Amino acid sequence: MTVEAILQPAVVAAIVSAIVGPLIFFLLKRWDDKKRRNFEIRYEEYKHYLKALEQIASSRHADFERFMSETYASCMNEILTTEGQSSDPLVRLNQEVNNLTADVRKSFTQATQELHGLRLVCSEKLLQKVNEYVNIQRELIDSSCSVMGNLDQMDINNPSASLSGEMKEKGERTQVLFEEIVQQMRKELGVK
Repeated sequence: MTVEAILQPAVVAAIVSAIVGPLIFFLLKRWDDKKRRNFEIRYEEYKHYLKALEQIASSRHADFERFMSETYASCMNEILTTEGQSSDPLVRLNQEVNNLTADVRKSFTQATQELHGLRLVCSEKLLQKVNEYVNIQRELIDSSCSVMGNLDQMDINNPSASLSGEMKEKGERTQVLFEEIVQQMRKELGVK
């Protein structure tokens, strides 16, 4: 065997390795960067939208509780302590109810508008869960606004007694759905 016969395959192998090795490394790095970028985009989107979903649920509840403990109680106190036939406390109460329902609906609309980006990056399964969550929350808001329209039938000492069993079931379903949404997001992000 000649030196040339030995060196020729070695040189060819070295040249191929010098070209293919970095090329494979470049392609693997590019694939990893793309995967990492997609993860980061989804993570940020999911994190943002979990906050929006929480806002949908918490704003309605907090506004209702604040209204019942402060505004309604104050208006009822004015109605009971006002002498004569003044309708000012009733007018104020009606105005406060209208403001509350408008604020709750506005807050809900803003929060649901923030979900548009999520619909672009999530799976069909996650989208179904989010849509169900939003629909139930919308129904709860409508029911709450209906309850607010019937304040004369509400017990001021126990405002939660005016909530129907169906509303309570829907509230419980949203809690379960929220956890399912979180689990589905974790699954889609590849987090165990």
